[in-house]
Parts: sequence; structure tokens; C-alpha cells
Amino acid sequence: MASPVEHEKIGVSIRNATKAYGKFLALDNVSLDVAPNEFLSILGPSGSGKTTCLGLLGGFVQPTSGQILLGERDITFEPPHRRDIGIVFQNYALFPHMTVGENITFPLRARRMPKADWPAKLQSALAMVDLKGYEDRAISALSGGQRQRVALARAMIFEPRLILMDEPLSALDKQLRENMQIELKALHEKLSATIIYVTHDQREALTMSDRVAVMRNGRIVQLAPPQELHDHPADSFVAGFIGEATILPVRRAGGNRISLAGVELVSARPLPKEGGLNLVLHSEKLVLGEEGGLNAIPVTIRDTLYQGESYRIFARLDSGEELSLRLPANHGGRALLRGPGERLVLHLHPDDTIVVPDAADATRQPASNN
Repeated sequence: MASPVEHEKIGVSIRNATKAYGKFLALDNVSLDVAPNEFLSILGPSGSGKTTCLGLLGGFVQPTSGQILLGERDITFEPPHRRDIGIVFQNYALFPHMTVGENITFPLRARRMPKADWPAKLQSALAMVDLKGYEDRAISALSGGQRQRVALARAMIFEPRLILMDEPLSALDKQLRENMQIELKALHEKLSATIIYVTHDQREALTMSDRVAVMRNGRIVQLAPPQELHDHPADSFVAGFIGEATILPVRRAGGNRISLAGVELVSARPLPKEGGLNLVLHSEKLVLGEEGGLNAIPVTIRDTLYQGESYRIFARLDSGEELSLRLPANHGGRALLRGPGERLVLHLHPDDTIVVPDAADATRQPASNN
């Protein structure tokens, strides 16, 4: 396989793409530019349009209107096998009657590449996914993680300029899925390919991606690097979908001040100028403190759950709204635990006081490609 330096760098673009099924708009005028060698995730709930986006790029779905470009080449209506795209499916889509080596080299056979080149390309692909020596094994003899590696090797062996991944880790257990996320990120750094990764798992998207496109109702509502997406969500939908957050309605109280059910808080950030406001309370940014002080929120403990590395505490404001916070499951965290019915005061730093427009009121703007 070519080294990253040798491989041509190329990006992909979706231009004003719409996909209609009768009166239903699966995609609504979506535009997206993905840079060469970028790892971009498309994140959203079921029915948001993320899989349709991937289908357009892979050639399995044709747009009702719009254009798909691979570099400068228009591939809008080209069939999948002519697009020079590697694809990794959710269910691996491996051939059970073939060996590992036969599965991996299948794209070379399909593209009628010289058979003399196959052995070297196979060994390079096996090494890339840490499966050297597995070429003669049956697919049925592999674990789930090994099968996923075979699917990755098959997608890479013909050196595609674009690799599409459709929720490829969703069938794996939690620990293996997290290990594979790290491996995929490391693998991307070795490749000279653009990767577009579809998922509904926000932790996956934040862990691996250079940027994340959040979709809702067939449109991209925010496109940004992971930390910006988490700390500066565009609206209450994005805020509720990214991270472990409680979203509560608040009122304006003048300047950068807001009122949360009678409790006044100040934000270090400018407030949205129009529409309804929501406060984004990330559980990891709420800290226990003393009575009084800036941005103090008195609460009553409702329940406490032990979750291994941390305790998740569910609390209730005096006005009845509920929120949650986390304490580390160490000596210090255990010392701060309180039982149901006990009172606590939470503090939220002004820098962490995130106020966003309500998604129902937010004016939809084209997503930035910055």
C-alpha cells in the first residue's frame, strides 16, 4: 500500500443536496466540505439524515437535486464501484465462505487488479490492522473485533481516497468498542485517506473526529471541532445531544445575567439576542460549594447512583426542575456524598454557564465549514 506521503490527497463535497421520498425530505439542501485526510463524523438521532448522506457519498442513494464531488470530479451519478471509495458497514458484510485473505483481497479481484500485486497488498493491509498471519483463517473463527479489522483491511487494500464508515462499532461490547475507537484514530493517522464516519454515539464522535456534523430533520445544525461543539453548542438540540447535560429554560435578567427558577446566575459569554433561552448544565462542571457566592444553586438530593468510576447524583431545584452532577468514586468523592432529601449547594463557574437559544426558536443558518 502507498505511504501517506505518496498517496494523493483529496477531499469530498456535498453541494446543496436534497433527497425526497415522496413528500418526506430525508435531506434538506445539505452542503458539506470535507478536507483531504480529515476524519469527520456525522452525528444525529435516527431519522436525522446521516445515513442518507453516507448513501449519497457511496453511490447507493441518488440525490433529488444537488451534486457530489470527489476532489474536482463530479461523482453524483457514478455507480459505487467506480467511485474509488472504501466502505465499512455496521454488520461487517464479510463473506463467510471465504478466508480472511480472500475477503480482504476481494476488492482487488472486483477491480481486476493484477494478481501478482495481491500478496504484497494483502500483507500490507494485514499489518495495518495487526492481523499478520491470519490470512488463511475462517471468518467464523474470528472474534467480533477481529472481524471488524478484516472489514477495515478490505476497505483499505485498494488504497481508496475516501473511506465511509456506517456505525461500524455498534455491534461490539463497550470495552472493545472503546479500544477500537483508539485504534481507528491511530489508523487514520497512518493513512492518507479522508474518513467520513456515521454514528449516533456522541462519545464515539467526540473521541475520534477532527470535526463533527450534527444533523437534525435532514439538515446540518452545527459543524465544528469536538471541543467547540461541546462547549459552544448552537442551540438546545445540539447541547442535549452532546455530552451529559441537563437543559433548563431560563429568563433574561439584564446584561449577561439569567434567572433559573428565581436563582440569578451570570455568564461570562454574551447571551443570544433573541428567542427563548436555555441553560446547559454539564454534570461534570457542577461543583459542590458553600452557601452564597457567585452562581450558587441550592438543591435537594433525590437519588445517587454508583457507576464504577463515579457517582451520578440526581438533584432537584426548589422550583421542581431536576439536574444531575458527578462525583469521582474516590475517597474525596465519597466524603461529599449525601443521601436523598439532604440539601447541597452547587456552583457553576461563569465560564461554564452556557446559555443557548431554544432549538424551536433558533433561526437556521447554513453550517460553517470552519
